[in-house]
Amino acid sequence: MKLTIISGSQRPDSRSQRVARYLQKLSSEYGFAEIELLELSNVELPLHDGYTTDISAESHPWQPISQHLRESEAFIFVTPEWHGMSTPALKNFLLYCSIAELGHKPALLASVSSGINGVYPLCELRMTGFKNNHVCFLPDHLVFRQSESLISKDLICNDEKFESRVHYTLKLLKSYAKALEQVRDDVGEESGNYLYGM
Repeated sequence: MKLTIISGSQRPDSRSQRVARYLQKLSSEYGFAEIELLELSNVELPLHDGYTTDISAESHPWQPISQHLRESEAFIFVTPEWHGMSTPALKNFLLYCSIAELGHKPALLASVSSGINGVYPLCELRMTGFKNNHVCFLPDHLVFRQSESLISKDLICNDEKFESRVHYTLKLLKSYAKALEQVRDDVGEESGNYLYGM
């Protein structure tokens, strides 16, 4: 079972990347055979233009990303909180995603805040981030508050209770990944008849 972690920060060496690497390290304890980290700060993905550009062309930078996502069975989206919002890079990424990449697969949402907030980007993603790609956001999420001191550069969590919650949530993600395999098998190609959410 393959897990892809998407770090939504556009800044190199960000706290979101640190959190993503921390989650990558812990996820290995839950039986994911392959765990990949996709850092959007390293991806040159053009601004989505409403599909006036043919993204199916082999030369389009979306194609290798799309193939990678199709092979994944679970996802973690990590976003910093910028002015109470998720990043433009992550929203742009989700605009490219379709049912072919994310449809009926579980995704854990995690936000990273330098202060005590971090909820707004999760609300934003829950409201619009799933519509046409049919990703299934877990009911639980993670908020990495006071992120500079919470996760060290050595990827150590300095809050035992919070780390316990992280372990529970990763276990939940793995359980959803196994359960939603059956959903994809049951629905099959018929989901292609209903590509757009209502």
